[in-house]
Amino acid sequence: MSKIKRLKWLIFFISAVGGFVAMLDSDTVNLALYQISEAFNIDFADAQWIVTIYILILSAFLIFFGKLNDLISRRKLYAGGYLLFALGALLNMAAGSFVFLIISRIIQALGGSILLANNHAIVSSVFKGKQRARALGFSTALMALAGMSGPVIGGFFLSFLNWRLIFLPSVIIGLIGAFFAFKYIPTTVKKRAFRFDYIGTLLLFFAITSLILIISQGYIWGWTSKIILALIVSFFLFAVLFIAREKRTDMPLVDLNLFRSKIFAHSNIAIMLAYFSSYANVLLFPYYTQIILGLSAIQTAFLMLPFSFMSMLSALLNGKLIKNAESSELMILGMVYTVGGFLFLVPISENLSYFNLILAQCLIGAGAGCFHPNVNNLILSTVPKNKMGVSSGILSLFRNVGKLLGITISISVFNLVQKTELSLGTEHTQAILSGYRAAILGAILFGLICMLLSYKTHKIYLAEKNK
Repeated sequence: MSKIKRLKWLIFFISAVGGFVAMLDSDTVNLALYQISEAFNIDFADAQWIVTIYILILSAFLIFFGKLNDLISRRKLYAGGYLLFALGALLNMAAGSFVFLIISRIIQALGGSILLANNHAIVSSVFKGKQRARALGFSTALMALAGMSGPVIGGFFLSFLNWRLIFLPSVIIGLIGAFFAFKYIPTTVKKRAFRFDYIGTLLLFFAITSLILIISQGYIWGWTSKIILALIVSFFLFAVLFIAREKRTDMPLVDLNLFRSKIFAHSNIAIMLAYFSSYANVLLFPYYTQIILGLSAIQTAFLMLPFSFMSMLSALLNGKLIKNAESSELMILGMVYTVGGFLFLVPISENLSYFNLILAQCLIGAGAGCFHPNVNNLILSTVPKNKMGVSSGILSLFRNVGKLLGITISISVFNLVQKTELSLGTEHTQAILSGYRAAILGAILFGLICMLLSYKTHKIYLAEKNK
């Protein structure tokens, strides 16, 4: 234990970099889709499956690998995640066909799922109390750095080198990470007979896969298309079967009793709502700056830097704030910042001042950096140590679902309002602005719901603390 205390910041760095590289890859590859579609002579819409399959597999296995983290050597699992991630990236570089590239992305996504499902669990097992919130703040800052540096790294490789080389950093980081993970990550699991809920895992996989496909492809295939309706039936069927299975088995994949804790349940829903809200900014703000304001991609990246910078700064300052406030209070503060930032974007127009745009990005970024480390800390501080892995996986799943919902709903609202305005004879630019404004108002609505849920969670937390 003394060795773990002595090396805890090194252990933090090894685990946090795992989450960083898993997030970095998705943002980097987005920029290369056009070049990849040309290289394999496929439609751009088909090339998007390179990103979709990564998110789908990564999300579908989060709880599985989180549970595995509670049952087997954490050291071997995390090192294996790094190796699998590096192997997938290496195969991506060598892909000679689109099908081979998709298979390689599946391998890489499995490695990324291991890393993303367990990085918070490892940090939470090493740090305690207020220091845990500080460490999770640093981890969130690294996630923000991934979002900020992904497009920069991808842009560099695509501008000066070949698209295949965008996967090279993942190979290098994966191999180095595997070495240090195997050397320093604590095992922390007592030896016992290995028992696993394979049927529950399979049912959950089909349920999550159906859900992710519904969310990510619904606006493309059509919400009333036969395949989407079949997927909706599939999701509910497998979800009901999964819950029934987990209630019967004595070794469940997910202990449903975790959701009896209102703090755990409310906080996970709050994560989903927060990501739901923020993706109207992440997705549509670059579209607005380039189409309406006529800025270049590089100018847009600089205009979004305040978001990433304030997200990092706010997360880093979390260690100071947590000394004088509870995590549940800082969750509320984070959503106040976020909603405040979106309010500055409501009067969106061709002539909205850069002051408004930059201030909005600063506030939304500060809100993300304040909210996320504290909700993570609140969730992981309320669960038993032997369920920290699966809890971290559940947390990551709600985060990914919120992200995909944010993308889908923002695009759907934007397109619906834009098309309606155009059908009424509105000028094209104004129709785009109306669509963006509607998406912003939706983000504010879900931000307010998240704020109210965070306030309710805070009241429950104080009541339990004062018992």
